Order: sequence, then structure tokens, then C-alpha cells
Amino acid sequence: MDDAERRIIRQDCEALSIAYARAVDFRDYDEFSNLFLEEGTLEAGVRLQGRAAIAASLKRRPDELRSRHVLTNIFINVINRDEANGISYLTLYRHVGPESTLSGPVKLDGPFGIGHYQDVFMRTSDGWRFKSRVLHMAFRRDTT
Repeated sequence: MDDAERRIIRQDCEALSIAYARAVDFRDYDEFSNLFLEEGTLEAGVRLQGRAAIAASLKRRPDELRSRHVLTNIFINVINRDEANGISYLTLYRHVGPESTLSGPVKLDGPFGIGHYQDVFMRTSDGWRFKSRVLHMAFRRDTT
């Protein structure tokens, strides 16, 4: 595998991470669950195994939850043509309340949490997908 192929794989996996943030923040839940392998795993507070479990969990998100997932420091390690792993730092902004259903901005005191995702990526016939995505929080706002 040459450098150009590695670069394309890194770009594809980075785009998958960004698609994750966009899909969850803008409530495109069908697209979101399709970012995972059929048997893929998402761990973000609770472990969800399989695309169907991920999709069902998202449909239970309250309408009054507004979030923005800001991803930075994305690092992708290409293992071979069909597998990669990596991390991306997360700064999470979120608000729960009736203001979140309105179109204007919501007053916010700062990030809800900061951490990173640990990812395993697999190439499929439909492109790259998450085999697993695990959230590790480093900082979290005290909500009490």
C-alpha cells in the first residue's frame, strides 16, 4: 500500500467521523445508524450492539435535546486496506429544554463535556463504516 492510498483511507475515515457528528446533531438518525457495520458497537454512556439497537436508541432522544459535537485532533492509523483505527477529540455542547426546539440560539455556559472517541473502522462494499466507537470522557460539567 502506498502513501496515496493511506492518505485516501485516512480522509475517508475522517469524513466518517465528521458525518457521525453532523448526523446526530441534525437528527438524521437513519444516516447515523448506517455509519456503523450491521453488527457494529457504539459505547457513549451505554453499550449498543448492532445497527438496529443504535437506531432504536437514537429514536428515543428527546426533541428538547440540542447538541453540537465538535471533533478535533482526528488521528487515523491505517492498519491495512480494509481496517483502520484512531481517535478524535470531542467537545460536546448540549442543552435540554423547550428552548432547544426553537430556531434561535440557546444560552449556554460552556461545553457539557470533553473527551475522545476511540474508533475501529472497516471497509465495506458501501465504503468505510464504524466497527466500534467508544467515548471516553475526560471532563464533564457538573449538572447538580
